[in-house]
Amino acid sequence: MQIRISDLMDKSCPDAVALGAEDKAMARRIHDAVMEKIGETQPKPRRTGRKTLRTLLLVAVIAALMGTVAYAASGWFMNLRKTGTAETGYWREVDEKGEILTEYKVSFPDAGMVLTFEGPEERKNQPEFRCFYLPSEANFGFTDEEGWAEYLSDQGEGASIPYIVSAGNVRAGNHKRVINGEVTLVKEEDWDDWHVTELSSDYTHCTQRWTYERANYVLLFNSEEGWLIQISGTANLDTLEHIARELEIRDSGRPAFSGEDSAVESIGILDPGRG
Repeated sequence: MQIRISDLMDKSCPDAVALGAEDKAMARRIHDAVMEKIGETQPKPRRTGRKTLRTLLLVAVIAALMGTVAYAASGWFMNLRKTGTAETGYWREVDEKGEILTEYKVSFPDAGMVLTFEGPEERKNQPEFRCFYLPSEANFGFTDEEGWAEYLSDQGEGASIPYIVSAGNVRAGNHKRVINGEVTLVKEEDWDDWHVTELSSDYTHCTQRWTYERANYVLLFNSEEGWLIQISGTANLDTLEHIARELEIRDSGRPAFSGEDSAVESIGILDPGRG
């Protein structure tokens, strides 16, 4: 069948035609006129099953992506930054009106790595842990009758501080944590819900005097809860990792607390020490 384009134009287009932007209404009128001329009254069978499946899969993917974005937006993030220069920050406290109550500058000339965190300002409950392996008996800190604790350590003697195990909530914003010395990233991996970072630091070239020449760190970070479990000390990394793998960690049911809760900006160190 031959159809003259002039017949179609008479029905669907004005007399004066000028090229311009796409006209979806005009295209639809031409389509309808063509269908009328060729007598297509019954639509062809449609394979709805495959299209429906594709649609459902697309919806599932979109939902999954939205879920991932929502999780990311509601979680915490840990940032590690190596530095070979002094790290300076402030301890700043303000009142309800935003007026400064306390402010002083702090500098760490031997900073090797800086940790910062991003996430919600409101923190979840304080974590607590039970140790099912320790290389020596803890002589600082305390546990309840079931063995749950927030801080345990063997303070050692002389230059030795074998291990410290501590649990806490991270703080987002202008709150920096410094590890001094020449810091080496040894390993990063995931243990279920925990991102594990192992570090080693050499203090022999520090301008400030440290009791020990080297310290090691195993940091367990839970991005969903905003928890940081730190196992550090002069013991080797294999020993500290053994402690970490034998921990049981849970929500204590107690609100998050730290000595810096009143500060809107802070800086401090993660290096092991007695006290």
